[in-house]
Amino acid sequence: MKTKLLLVVTCVLSINSYSQLSKIDGVNTFLLRNSGAILDKNKDVDGYYFYYVIDKLKKGDNEFAIQILDKNLNEVAKKTYIDNKNTFLMKSSFNNQALMFAMANYKEKKIDLLLFDKQANQNKTISIPLNQKEVDYLGHINNRNGGDYNFLFPVEDKGFIFSKVQDNKKIGYSLKYIPTDGGKAWEYNSPADSKEILLINPIEVNNKFIVAVESAIPSAISRKVTLRTKIIDASTGKLIFELENNKNDKPRLISNAFVGDNDNIILMGEYFKEGDNIFDDKSLGLFAQVMDMSGKIVKESYTTWVGDVSKIAKTSKSFIEEKGYVFFHNIVKTNSGDFYAIGEYYKKSMSAGGTALKIVSGGGGSATKISISDAVIFKFDSNFKLISIKDFKKTVSSVPSISDFASPQLNAHALKSFGYFDYEYTQIDNLNDRFYTCFVDYEKIKGSKNKRAFKAIIYDEGELSEDKIYLTENEKEFKLMPAKIGNVMLLEYDKKAKSIHIHLEKINIK
Repeated sequence: MKTKLLLVVTCVLSINSYSQLSKIDGVNTFLLRNSGAILDKNKDVDGYYFYYVIDKLKKGDNEFAIQILDKNLNEVAKKTYIDNKNTFLMKSSFNNQALMFAMANYKEKKIDLLLFDKQANQNKTISIPLNQKEVDYLGHINNRNGGDYNFLFPVEDKGFIFSKVQDNKKIGYSLKYIPTDGGKAWEYNSPADSKEILLINPIEVNNKFIVAVESAIPSAISRKVTLRTKIIDASTGKLIFELENNKNDKPRLISNAFVGDNDNIILMGEYFKEGDNIFDDKSLGLFAQVMDMSGKIVKESYTTWVGDVSKIAKTSKSFIEEKGYVFFHNIVKTNSGDFYAIGEYYKKSMSAGGTALKIVSGGGGSATKISISDAVIFKFDSNFKLISIKDFKKTVSSVPSISDFASPQLNAHALKSFGYFDYEYTQIDNLNDRFYTCFVDYEKIKGSKNKRAFKAIIYDEGELSEDKIYLTENEKEFKLMPAKIGNVMLLEYDKKAKSIHIHLEKINIK
């Protein structure tokens, strides 16, 4: 299980391999999440950005720095500016044209969206005022997610989407589009007079459309939820069409969306029995739905846990009983037209310690737990027929359920937002028809000290293989990022020395 990334690490690679090193000095305060990879138009890593505090000044101000390195860890640019000490970075993102930093100051009740080019030259700043209710809600969401909740989404070569909580009659939302290509800004807002609590989660954002799942709940304590999948034009902000999934009409939990052939929209996730509530009930299996831009269904595919998946996996009992459910993090389409769905197994079960805590505390705590185990890759053909399943061993880890009463699927989606899965990222090499999907595992080794390992599952020439790099560490927290194709970037922060250490390490293809 991966711990949420906050501050410090000192980890060193314990194998002999080719390595590129770099260091940034004079770093007073740094959060590992305040850094990221800059991708080029082919999705390859073109460089890295870092945002940190250089110095704490008088009169309540701080001196901040934005530093950019190229893919070989050479410095490209470094710019500094002064801001209030209560300002903090909520989220940062890059869209091939510009960097955007969402800076929040809850005391001044505002969010500033700062734009910078690749040379760290500042462009415009957009200020978004907040009222106290919005501040409280944003603070709750951010704290609940360890300060790493995604509000900011890049629209490739065009702009950014900022998702904001809106104080309406009840809680609502606003999707704000900020262009970087000279286009027009737009907003897509929930109805101000809605009698439901409305929240939205963009699950796919590209330069053609946004796919966002809207959750509608009558009240904060209600267990009734209606999910609406909204497809929004990325250029205009106009709703193209929407699908509603409720208890009595195709109850589904959509987790992945992407662009298919002829600009078709592909939705994938789990489906439930008619009349089931996704809060409480277990899914029947996986679905894939292909639609054109008018909302017409081109084709649908269903893969059952009990029949299809159990048969391919050759389990002695039902797949869910033996293996567990699967949380899919990403789906990759190869040049052959096949789809590879990358996930991790998880199960919900009773927790002896949680049950005891619940009794002692008079009802507090959680009586159930979610156990996360092996990585797994499902291979589908171009018509989404399941072809094969391949497991990759990881150590089992357990965390308390978010809710004892919620379904395993909803618990898994909540735990994903907290960073409790081991998945890190997937990098695609289109030129060589190859992809790398990466995890961090805490290996329990018999007769030896437990070790953390970086594991890369590699698709190459139609085959899947695995490479592993052991990490020796003094602290439990560190950050890994994609690097130039065939490499991984390891980031450390030395708090005492006030410096950031960066390593590039090569991934071996078997």
